Amino acid sequence: MKVLKFGGSSLSTPATIRDVGRILLDARRREPVIGVVSAFQGVTNQLLECARLAERAGGAHEDLFEQIARRHRLAVSHLMGGRPKGLRDKSRPARVRVQVDALLAELRSTLQGIHLLRHCPVRALDMTASFGERLSALIVAAYLARTHPAAFVDARDFLVTDDQFTHANVIFKKTNRRTRAYFSQMFRRSGRTVPIVTGFIGATEDGQTTTIGRNGSDYSAAIVGSAVGASMIEIWTDVDGVLSADPRVVPAAFVLPQMTYEEAMELSYFGARVLHSSSIAPAVARRIPILIKNTFNPDAPGTLISRKAENDGTLAKGITSVGELSLLTLRGPGMVGVPGVAGRVFRTLASRRVNVVLISQASSEHTICFGVRSVDAAAAVDAIQREFTFEFHEQLMQVDVKGDQAILAVVGEGMKGRPGVAGKVFESLGRQNINISAIAQGASERNISCVIDAGEQVRALNAIHQGFFETKKRLALAMIGVGNVGSAVLRQLHQQRAYLLSKGFDVTVVGLANSRRFVADAGGIDLSSWRDGLHASSAPMNAAAFARRIEEMELTNAALVDCTVGPTIVDAYPAFIEANLHIITPNKWANALPWRRYATLMAMLERRKRHFLFEANVGAGLPVVSTLRDLIASGDEIVRIEGILSGTLSYLFNTFDASVPFSALVRDAHRMGFTEPDPREDLSGQDVARKLLILARQIGLKMDLGEVKVDSLVPKPLARGKYTSRFLAAFERYDGEMAARVTRAAARGAVLRYVGILEHGHARAGLKEFPKTHPVASAKGSDNLIAFTTKRYAATPLVVQGPGAGADVTAMGVFTDILKLLHYLPR
Repeated sequence: MKVLKFGGSSLSTPATIRDVGRILLDARRREPVIGVVSAFQGVTNQLLECARLAERAGGAHEDLFEQIARRHRLAVSHLMGGRPKGLRDKSRPARVRVQVDALLAELRSTLQGIHLLRHCPVRALDMTASFGERLSALIVAAYLARTHPAAFVDARDFLVTDDQFTHANVIFKKTNRRTRAYFSQMFRRSGRTVPIVTGFIGATEDGQTTTIGRNGSDYSAAIVGSAVGASMIEIWTDVDGVLSADPRVVPAAFVLPQMTYEEAMELSYFGARVLHSSSIAPAVARRIPILIKNTFNPDAPGTLISRKAENDGTLAKGITSVGELSLLTLRGPGMVGVPGVAGRVFRTLASRRVNVVLISQASSEHTICFGVRSVDAAAAVDAIQREFTFEFHEQLMQVDVKGDQAILAVVGEGMKGRPGVAGKVFESLGRQNINISAIAQGASERNISCVIDAGEQVRALNAIHQGFFETKKRLALAMIGVGNVGSAVLRQLHQQRAYLLSKGFDVTVVGLANSRRFVADAGGIDLSSWRDGLHASSAPMNAAAFARRIEEMELTNAALVDCTVGPTIVDAYPAFIEANLHIITPNKWANALPWRRYATLMAMLERRKRHFLFEANVGAGLPVVSTLRDLIASGDEIVRIEGILSGTLSYLFNTFDASVPFSALVRDAHRMGFTEPDPREDLSGQDVARKLLILARQIGLKMDLGEVKVDSLVPKPLARGKYTSRFLAAFERYDGEMAARVTRAAARGAVLRYVGILEHGHARAGLKEFPKTHPVASAKGSDNLIAFTTKRYAATPLVVQGPGAGADVTAMGVFTDILKLLHYLPR
């Protein structure tokens, strides 16, 4: 014998009811079955609303009643029309219409009575609500009976409850006896009959209609299955089974193939939507397996809930949360060493019908912390203050209330006896800067629960789900600046997506911005057509607004990729850090901020546990910063850093031999895009100074940009004012001086190179002669060349050399930082 229960979503339309019919008859071919049904989707809510409207003056309840009546009559017309093969009774459709109309007339009469009294007692509310299941079961049974023996079964004939209307308690001894007798007699008369039972409803011993709480149809199925000794209870719904988390919140949630009763009850208690914790209790008592199936995907295997589940090696089975809670903390010296305080607390709360969801007590006995529904918080505080009037008056106790809280629970039999599980939970939350207000773990080790701010639920669930279940590391990127470097980064990400996925990395771009507008999409932006999306966006670019939009996505692992130049976006870094974004950038401005601002930014990154990656700040795609960090991390001592740090100046002095005027080379470099729009930025040496400052700060020097001595190649008369094309013409007057310097160097067998030097706590940048045999003299084209002299590399410096300019190589530096961040992030 199997019991199959179908929820409202399975009975939403005539088409879905036909699916239910096929499922029932297919199951009946293998063994006897009992069907239990909910009301049509949404009808219970409509009925309760009808009752509330009937209490008021006017006829609003009549309009809603007509909607309900029309829906059920239409269902009968669709389901009972035609002449299917094997039609058993041609007169049945007419009889069914009469039966449905009779029920609807009874419903109208009930509503009319409420309307005349202008009051709906809970007994009348239960009677009103009962019509949803009574109509549904009648229609489903009639549809099945066209081609197969089927019967409408009113659960009020055997499901006995007390008179706690709207949440009646089942009297199991009488219910079990009557249920067994009822179905034994039915199957003796006709073993082929498929009974269709009303879920959700019962009756008192004197015949008054009751309901057994929302989700009561699951409970009805478990009650019936337990009473008749069913071999299986199947719960048919609109999902493929019990999921590891709510898929509306955690996109990576997946169906669990099996779980134990205890796991299912823990998850359902803390908010899992498929089952209600109390609804499976009768099945658990009789050790009847429960199978969760999808009406709309019947071939899916579903989730089997039973006494034991196979050990698949996973620590946790599911992660869930319940919100709209308040955390109450009773504290004070009046609690220490006083027996019975906890008993008094929970006894007085019970007297006010306040349900305690979570309890946590400090070993010092100084505090008792417990969670209650937010709607019960005021009653709980009042009850405690009355119970401990003396202690409160003498200021020996006080109660604190923290509202807008949520309980997050991690559940799984595999957590028993496994060290580090709690650490994994707390580490996952800590990395997201999510504060834990209270913690609870039972001795069974099956559940770890913690209280967090309700606004953090989404990120918390995703973070823990990633930590326990997901094999791929996910990283969302928000990029600002889509010029030469930014577009090259996007191209490389698009080209390498398959490679990244093969290595277990899922990188998506969720935001793009230029100086005028931004576009954001939590599902990811198509990198094959990102320009179209950005061009079509109507969102004006504002860094703070962009940061807020990304924060609203509640991403667990996200980074800002700043491919702009200058201070504008750097000034907004705090907003992105507060939005929980790591920062990756080739923009040197942040690392060259005045010391106090720089130190504040670094402290903020540390406090928020965010990574700041800037390999491309020095040497474009060359591993300069990472090499320096590795030397320091390994315990080496930096003695001197020297080298060519500007790709533009490297090109100019690798090319300049006095055969062509220096100003002509600068003009050509500017025309080819090798220089900044204002070439004075390169010629002034400030770019080299910023890079020296960045390296100096990496080795622990507290230095500001003004402390770097710079030999500017821009003559003082030309250094002032806004750049115009006349600068290059004026610069020609100084060609002779530069030609003389390079000629003198050549006469001594040397070359001129513009270098930066960091030594003995001082930094300087300027033009210097080097013998042709010196490593710096070997630079070609726009090469950067950085030589590290250290305690270990004393005789021969460690040299990093390669192209130090260009969009593609700079983008490669950014891309390597993305890879580094992926390796830093937890699975």
